[in-house]
Amino acid sequence: MSVGGFLASQAKLSGPLSGDVRRSDAVLGAEEHALNRGPNNERWARVLIGGLAMSFGLAGILMIPSGQFTSARSIYVAVAALSTVPVAVVWFLSSWSRRRLANVYVLYADIGILAVMLSFETPFIAMAGSAMFSVVAVFAIVSTSPRTLALHLVGATAALLLIAVLSILDGTNPWTVASQAVIFGSLFAVPFALRPYIRHLRRQAQVALRDSLTGLWNRRGLFDVVEHLNKADVSTRTGPSVIGVMVIDIDRFKSINDTYGHPSGDAVLVEVANRLSHAASKDSAVSRLGGDEFVCVHIGSPTEVDEAESRIRAALEESFSGPPFTTSIGSAGDHIIKGDATGALVRRLVALADIELYRNKTQPRSVDPGARADPLQIRQRMTSLIESGGPTVVFQPICNTATRAVVGFEALSRFPFGHGSPMIWFRDATQAGIGTRLELAAIDNALRAMETLPAHAFVSLNASAETIRSTDLHARLAPHIGTRTLYLEITEHERVDDYRSVARSVEDLRAAGVRISVDDVGAGFSGLRQVVELKPDALKVDYALVHGIDKDPTRRAAAAALAGFAREVGSTLILEGVETSGELRVALELGVEMVQGFLTGRPDVPSAYAES
Repeated sequence: MSVGGFLASQAKLSGPLSGDVRRSDAVLGAEEHALNRGPNNERWARVLIGGLAMSFGLAGILMIPSGQFTSARSIYVAVAALSTVPVAVVWFLSSWSRRRLANVYVLYADIGILAVMLSFETPFIAMAGSAMFSVVAVFAIVSTSPRTLALHLVGATAALLLIAVLSILDGTNPWTVASQAVIFGSLFAVPFALRPYIRHLRRQAQVALRDSLTGLWNRRGLFDVVEHLNKADVSTRTGPSVIGVMVIDIDRFKSINDTYGHPSGDAVLVEVANRLSHAASKDSAVSRLGGDEFVCVHIGSPTEVDEAESRIRAALEESFSGPPFTTSIGSAGDHIIKGDATGALVRRLVALADIELYRNKTQPRSVDPGARADPLQIRQRMTSLIESGGPTVVFQPICNTATRAVVGFEALSRFPFGHGSPMIWFRDATQAGIGTRLELAAIDNALRAMETLPAHAFVSLNASAETIRSTDLHARLAPHIGTRTLYLEITEHERVDDYRSVARSVEDLRAAGVRISVDDVGAGFSGLRQVVELKPDALKVDYALVHGIDKDPTRRAAAAALAGFAREVGSTLILEGVETSGELRVALELGVEMVQGFLTGRPDVPSAYAES
């Protein structure tokens, strides 16, 4: 069972999410959770800190009967002591693990300690209270930044000196005051002794949860992080949550080591790890389970999980300057209840994905990897989908690069959960001999759905070369040609062998007013010959060339060459999968006319783009 078939899948790899390796707050919190070694330790830490807060208040309450305060000051000290109760309760019920809240707690404790110390009638007796600053410092080491710790210790030292001066002014022997100040001041050095040790413990914990070669989570770290991710508020989605698991295995990895040497094999492992880390969503966990096996776990909406699988599959198909390698992938998914324990579920999904992986790995390479079921079953499934009105259609905006105004839309298909990504649906259909019928159903649904789109915007429809060659698309498109500009986007479901017949069909459509676009230029079957033979009106540069183009001179050079080629032949160039402002900036610098991607617009239902 593939993760890629969740309800909100796109029809092709047209709009990956950001590959930025910056992690979300949820993932950072998951890492901290994993390093703290589980929920039980976190619970005991909360109880301990809450108990310390209560002890501060108890110490103040116990001092009131001693006669050290006036009546007015006793009331003040009692109020300050009682204020620790709600603070402690908050610690008992939930963690103040956020850095800002931890800083507020340190400030609250420092002000409270100093205020109580200044309430004593005899400053010299109050000097003992400075020991409390050391307790707060221990908390600051664990939960705050070095800057906060330094500011706390500066403040504590200043408070101790203030009380010492007040004691001398009150008539206490200066030498006695100095002796006490040195004793209590030496306690402030304890945090500096603890900090290296805590850093050492954290490094050890990280080593225990991380793979030493790739830096990814190991098996132990993976389950800890996924458990936390499901409990964290990773998004504002209101729909059902799903969990998707992908298992990735490097094919014939032993032969890579034997042929190129172990350092080259390690380079391949690191390369795969980097690709997975960049392609996975921010709220996901990527792990190396051992050897040449990797696991990616995503928790989110069906659309988010689907998009993550599509990005990962695309990333693993990119070229590599080191030893050539291929990968096999298995995936599985299920619905999940937020907050539930995930360990058993993840283990079950990993096992299911492993089964699919090895089934795919043992298939002959001549067999389409999308063919994963009996052709009769596939035809029945496709027929049932089409007869029920599927696939559903969403539209992704295509924008002017300079103004970011919407100039067109691409129609994308979405499929039911449980049978793979849209790419796999179309490949399955082609393998079973029903690919053309499924594509025509998607086109018919797109033609009906596009009526509510802005009239000035063109619409791009996807069709394989076989569908263009073997069906009468002109009859389907003719009623709409006069009212809207239509692009027919040639997809790469299979290699084009008979360019002559496809070119004749393309010319007939072009003569009728349909514009032609070639998809995924720079990847798969969309080579220069297809561009030369079909003479498209638009070229869509594949995501693999666009992703990170602002940071990679080689990708930029390839895109610049395609931009020059497009200008020479009179084609419009579209960069697909633009996700960052840096990638958009490069598109502007290269003179690219249009862009498409999550930066400028996500796929949505037609009504979301209807003219008001």
